[in-house]
Amino acid sequence: MEFIRIIQRMDRLIQLKSTGSPEDFASRLSISERSLYNYLGVMKELGAPLRYSRIYGSYEYLEKGRFLFEFKKQLEPEYAK
Repeated sequence: MEFIRIIQRMDRLIQLKSTGSPEDFASRLSISERSLYNYLGVMKELGAPLRYSRIYGSYEYLEKGRFLFEFKKQLEPEYAK
């Protein structure tokens, strides 16, 4: 659950373009810089179009979007009955 909580917080800060430098971002999340890069890598593997913007001094998404972690019930098609 901690993993998801951190990703959700990262997502929120990235959307707001208020992460700061990698060192600041890691500190805000109470994780190491190495862990931050690992989390960013996972987010990228899951499709997040991320980059660090020197203009904003923050990580940002190149497209609008966000991470959602939830269970979706799959409805059985009629032919499966």
